[in-house]
Amino acid sequence: MPGTDAPGIPAALAFGPQVSDTLLDCRKHLTWVVAVLQEVAAAAAQLVAPLAENEGLPVATLEELAFKANEQIYGAPSSSPHECLRQSCSILISTMNKVATAMQEGEYDAERPPSKPPPVELRAAALRAEITDAEGLGLKLEDRETVIKELKKSLKIKGEELSEANVRLSLLEKKLDSAAKDADERIEKVQTRLEETQALLRKKEKEFEETMDALQADIDQLEAEKAELKQRLNSQSKRTIEGLRGPPPSGIATLVSDIAGEEQQRGSAPGQAPASVPGPGLVKDSPLLLQQISAMRLHISQLQHENSVLKGAQMKASLAALPPLHVAKLSLPPHEGPGSELATGALYRKTAQLLETLNQLSTHTRVVDITRASPAAKSPSAQLLEQVAQLKALSDTIEKLKDEVLKETVSQRPGATVPTDFATFASSAFLRAKEEQQDDTVYVGKVTFSCAAGLGQRHRLVLTQEQLHQLHGRLIS
Repeated sequence: MPGTDAPGIPAALAFGPQVSDTLLDCRKHLTWVVAVLQEVAAAAAQLVAPLAENEGLPVATLEELAFKANEQIYGAPSSSPHECLRQSCSILISTMNKVATAMQEGEYDAERPPSKPPPVELRAAALRAEITDAEGLGLKLEDRETVIKELKKSLKIKGEELSEANVRLSLLEKKLDSAAKDADERIEKVQTRLEETQALLRKKEKEFEETMDALQADIDQLEAEKAELKQRLNSQSKRTIEGLRGPPPSGIATLVSDIAGEEQQRGSAPGQAPASVPGPGLVKDSPLLLQQISAMRLHISQLQHENSVLKGAQMKASLAALPPLHVAKLSLPPHEGPGSELATGALYRKTAQLLETLNQLSTHTRVVDITRASPAAKSPSAQLLEQVAQLKALSDTIEKLKDEVLKETVSQRPGATVPTDFATFASSAFLRAKEEQQDDTVYVGKVTFSCAAGLGQRHRLVLTQEQLHQLHGRLIS
């Protein structure tokens, strides 16, 4: 370094204004390069923080960050960061090479300053040092501010990650609580099943012990019976030997003894050994006797079958000899024939159609138009006459349907009608004509409607008081 007491090293260096400006320019470019790299590194650190360990940033993202940092530091939005950095580095390299070459050649060598510089120079040097330190402190403060900003950003990211971790922790705690509840319920169910299984096992063990006790008692009883049977067998063998020593019994005696032995065996209770038959040896296992018994049983079954066949034939002949029964043919009443269902269905359909017509008439009420806005419109009197005629037709249809329903109802009741050649009397038209001939009717008035010449007709109407009020209200409205 210059200023050291060593041979070949200059005591001091002296730079001109041009070299100082060049060095300051190099310092500026170096500051820009460092600032761009710091901005890119800070932004990349923020993007890499939420990623996994094995993931990285794509090249396009880094290039975008470099463009933003270049625009912020260099102030050139359209220039490429690679070109700006390359240009700054080339300026730095070329300047440093020139300065190093000049220093090696001794162009900047200067004489050693006096050992005791004047106080003014010392004060100037101290002031320069303070200024340099102030600039360095400013740079350090800027660096620290940049570091603080990065730390704040990373702290914010960490806070977001911490909040997400808290949310995940709460979700995991809820899942853990639900899993614990499910596990407790399963444990309770398993415990209940275990208790039921243990109770069933105790019950089965108790039943097994009772069964074993019963089997042991049966075994003891069978052992006793076995001993008794052995004793009887020994006594029976002795009797058989004694019988063989004596005279042989006749065939009838053998058969009688066999039958007596069978009856005694049938009469004995189940589970008890048959009592021993005294006398000579038994012959119930004789093949000849068994064959004769089976043949007799087969013959008896055949005789029973023939007897049943003969009885059936005799009963059939007796039934055939009886005189035939005369069954009277019942005639169906008129209301039970196939035509009755058709008539009832037709009445149902007519009633439904009439009800639908009445519903439409009541829901779509037409008001008499008295404005006569269009020349083709009918007069109010003609409209009213048309409505009255429609109501009259509906009334006649209702009366006719009532008559048909009355006829069908009377015909469906047994004994209510007698089939004759006369028509149904007292129809609605006859009753209306009869009412018109009564003396208590009062002439109220007449209503005239305009029509074509020569087509007028006169209709006489007999109305009740309620119908008269309704007609009067319609005419007034």
